[in-house]
Amino acid sequence: MSDSPDILIGGAGIAGLTLALCLADAGMKVRVVEQGTKPGSPEPVSGLEGWDVRVSALTAASESLFRRLGVWESIEPERLGPYHGMSVWDAEGTGHIEFSAAQIGASTLGQIVENRRIVAALIAGAERRPRLEIIWDDGIDEVHATDAAIDVTLKSGRSLSAGLLVGADGGRSTVRELASLPVRAWSYEQHAVVGTVQLATPHRDTCYQAFLSTGPLALLPLADKHLCSIVWSLDDAVWDSYMSAPDREFAAQMNRALGTHAPEVIAVGPRAAFPLHQCHAIDYVADRVVLVGDAAHAIHPLAGQGINLGLKDVAVLAQELEGAWCGGLDVGNAAPLKRYQRGRKTENLAMMAAMEGFKRGFGSAHPALRVLRNLGLNWVNDVGWLRDWFARQAVS
Repeated sequence: MSDSPDILIGGAGIAGLTLALCLADAGMKVRVVEQGTKPGSPEPVSGLEGWDVRVSALTAASESLFRRLGVWESIEPERLGPYHGMSVWDAEGTGHIEFSAAQIGASTLGQIVENRRIVAALIAGAERRPRLEIIWDDGIDEVHATDAAIDVTLKSGRSLSAGLLVGADGGRSTVRELASLPVRAWSYEQHAVVGTVQLATPHRDTCYQAFLSTGPLALLPLADKHLCSIVWSLDDAVWDSYMSAPDREFAAQMNRALGTHAPEVIAVGPRAAFPLHQCHAIDYVADRVVLVGDAAHAIHPLAGQGINLGLKDVAVLAQELEGAWCGGLDVGNAAPLKRYQRGRKTENLAMMAAMEGFKRGFGSAHPALRVLRNLGLNWVNDVGWLRDWFARQAVS
């Protein structure tokens, strides 16, 4: 491939690679620049030690996108964790809601998949496409937009030129910074502790989520019927003590937090932690630059919707760019990019506002608010059409 691709993408994560495949399939020359080293193929290891501590809860829409790109089949079936039910409750009260795929006529509510398996499948897909190239172990250092192209200098000193630069390089996006796209951001003053746990009884292909005063705790069912991935959001004042606790004590803390609403945790695998913050770019578009995924918006993981929002960004942007390309327009033309921004900003802001409301509402110890949220959960659970509406949102 020449050094003049049509599209240059910063970041070889899930969003960046998925967009690259979409655009290559539309006939464009695409180059992805990733500062990290190419990951090795995941080892086929089972048990607590063999699962990635970072997983994604993929909706049916996200799965459909991967199937369309021919990468879903590259993920080993034994690593796919379909879930059919969700159980959510307030650990500080009596509020509880449950819904299932069967209630809305769906086969599943989604799939729990290790991030490294998704990335490996996307890389394999990229390597099958001659119009797509990934540059590993390099990063974007400078950008300069002109009327005809965007010129990029890599940290290695290499120069590239393209019609459009896409920032898909995460919450601390270098592309966003170099394009001078400001953000509104704040810390939740929490860390998410993630890992894999073993249960005493099968998880029944159900996601469990408890809202606690210190933050939500989620059990996400893996393909192994006795294993779940966990995401436990904990306040900065306490997360380190949970993270460093011996396995037996950590399991006991989880069981106290979960109560009788979820299966008992009997063993704990390796753990990791990362800080939680919310970030939203005021604009997703600059001269010949556009942002997708976490580079444009990062939200609290309590509903597991971050990756799905990013993949919706990818689908809409790919459609706009393919339309421009097929119509003979410059891929850096502002009109389709602005349409993408208008379409995605509305949904992303709505989801971010909802997550902020959940976070603040369930994190409050105010007695009146505690009563209201428990009444609200029970009311939704009792009103069939409303409960089903929430279930449909989970799969879209």
